[in-house]
Amino acid sequence: MALPSNGAVFKIRNLFIEKNSSLTSVDIKRFLPDLMQSDISMALCYLNQQRYVTREKTKNPKEKGRKMLWIYTYSPTKLPKENENRTN
Repeated sequence: MALPSNGAVFKIRNLFIEKNSSLTSVDIKRFLPDLMQSDISMALCYLNQQRYVTREKTKNPKEKGRKMLWIYTYSPTKLPKENENRTN
């Protein structure tokens, strides 16, 4: 998987460390307006594949838009692999 070329992974990692809380992609865009939404998405996907973030669905607090959003939680250390026998 290709990394975003503008240092999005580095910026997003630093944002998670600075905020020390779970964030949605909308939150990340608000704090890092210089990043394109596609770069944020690619960086979160990369961090998820590398097992530095976990994600779970949460209700969108806004009335308009999607009903559910992914919320990402960062871990400074690589998380253990999930069960290899799991089917999607």
